[in-house]
Amino acid sequence: MITGTSLLKNGRVTGPLPSVKDLVKNKIVHAITASRYWSSSENSQNNSWNVNFSNGNFNNNGKNNSNMVRAVAALNDKYVEGWFDALDDCCAQKKTSSQCVMYRLIWHEDLLNLAREVYERTYRPTTSTCFIVTRPKLREVFAANFRDRIVQHWLCLRLEPLFEARFVEHGNVSFNCRKGFGTFACIDQLTKNTIEVSDNYSHEAWYAQFDIKGFFMSIDCERLLEYLIPFIKEKWNYWKGTIYEQDLNLVLWLTEIIVRHRPQDDCIRQGNLKLWRILPKNKSLFYNEWMRGEPIGNLTSQLFANFYMSFFDEWAIKAAEERGAKYVRFVDDFGFVCKTKEDAIYFKRASRNQLRYILNIQMHPNKIYIQEVKKGIKMVGGVIKPGRAYLSNRTVGNFINAVSYLEEACKNCDKEAIYANVRSINSYLGFLIHYQSYGIRRKAFSELHYFWKACYIQGKFQVVKIKNTVQCL
Repeated sequence: MITGTSLLKNGRVTGPLPSVKDLVKNKIVHAITASRYWSSSENSQNNSWNVNFSNGNFNNNGKNNSNMVRAVAALNDKYVEGWFDALDDCCAQKKTSSQCVMYRLIWHEDLLNLAREVYERTYRPTTSTCFIVTRPKLREVFAANFRDRIVQHWLCLRLEPLFEARFVEHGNVSFNCRKGFGTFACIDQLTKNTIEVSDNYSHEAWYAQFDIKGFFMSIDCERLLEYLIPFIKEKWNYWKGTIYEQDLNLVLWLTEIIVRHRPQDDCIRQGNLKLWRILPKNKSLFYNEWMRGEPIGNLTSQLFANFYMSFFDEWAIKAAEERGAKYVRFVDDFGFVCKTKEDAIYFKRASRNQLRYILNIQMHPNKIYIQEVKKGIKMVGGVIKPGRAYLSNRTVGNFINAVSYLEEACKNCDKEAIYANVRSINSYLGFLIHYQSYGIRRKAFSELHYFWKACYIQGKFQVVKIKNTVQCL
């Protein structure tokens, strides 16, 4: 079990964050080291009982003293440990975000309160932040409050293994939101499928790829629950004999709370508000019908969407086998490698019908890609041709743009933008290094000036790191 002491040590804020220094200076975050906490019982009209956690003494003090309040919840150690795990999982890749920094200052005051709210079923998601990102395209994003993110991680730690077993049972045709999978693994599998169906390009073979119109915004939440709730009940034996076994009813309740939550009804819009004028209405939850769409940005949305698509996968796998074809999917992009053009056209028509029947969603009428495999296959940023795979022009362009955005952030010494853009670039680099792209990576950084004052490159243009001391002009 992770001890409170080690978590408190991890919870201390380090690094050049002036906002945190101001909080400490103004004594707003003194609770991180506070030793005296009020009890819930008073001693007299002017005094209350308090506990000194540094030495264990229990005494009384004047009510005007600025001691903190520590809530007490009747939760067993194993249950509490699960919430520590959820907090750690939530913070893993977000330690530099402002909300994570702020919560780590008060986690020891709030985490058990949050656990109690869920345990007593009084928890409700709170206000989200909504904004629009412009790259690689306009997209509406909802950022949940950090407390709500912890709850999402708590739930996903229990559901993800159940979903993973389903994906494995399907033959690993889904490559998104799964550990050990991803874009490159998807391209690698598609390459193998192409070689197998075409007999190493010695026979005719065709590739048919399709997309779903406004995928996240078009998810039928009632249909999603119709699949989720029975599935969780049926597969919960996975946790038999573990501490999670007792959580079934709580997980079912929390799943429904999160799926039914409409963040657009309680959110703060940030950023350039004019972008909503040019964002297509079918890509915004604000114009959606009731119980239609899941918010982009939530961990639960990603996992639930992948699970939702798995019911279409069941049909697609069987249909592909009947025609000697192969099927893969990445989020809502899915494709079939098949033997004839007629088969490709059949999958276009049949997929449209099955998406409507199984998931109550529509295939995108314009994003239809049918091509003979010898001429090349485009999939998730790569192009597959006989004997080789290379980057698509769009991927290269997006990477170069990301580098220029980081240069601008370094020029302005915008530290939050630097951290965000470094994460974006490292994501690109993690993809690019699987291709013969050294020249592209080297050239992208060769003409930068301000970048080198804040960052440096590790390896052969493989990873961007931020300097401990960022030099600003």
